[in-house]
Amino acid sequence: MPLVEITVPEGTLSEAAVEVLQQQVADAVLTAMELPRTEFFAAATWVYVREAAKGLATTGAGRPPGVLVEVTPLEGFLTPERNEALSVEVTRHVREATGPDTLVWLVVNEIPEGNWAVNGGLTRRAKIGELVAEAARES
Repeated sequence: MPLVEITVPEGTLSEAAVEVLQQQVADAVLTAMELPRTEFFAAATWVYVREAAKGLATTGAGRPPGVLVEVTPLEGFLTPERNEALSVEVTRHVREATGPDTLVWLVVNEIPEGNWAVNGGLTRRAKIGELVAEAARES
């Protein structure tokens, strides 16, 4: 938690650009969710970049699509204002990597509490709150 999936047209990003974009987007998501950048939260933020092979994705107008960013957090961490701030930051980072005219779609799919498990245990908002408080005490 959180999980981010970025889909780009094939050949859009170099390997180095993928690594930079993954880190930038992970940082933007942690900031928007107001989670600390501790080792635990950094390691729990997964960012996948996938290429859509040419011809496998198109718009209704027959043109290649832009970039799709899907963010899947636990419900309740992103308010509409945080979603908007996240959209601005993610769009900025994607356009830095791909070009200023890239169409960027951001979709946030919140997971209700009790519907996300890691290693056989449910991820609970209260436990995340405890980890955030612990990180605050340590800093």
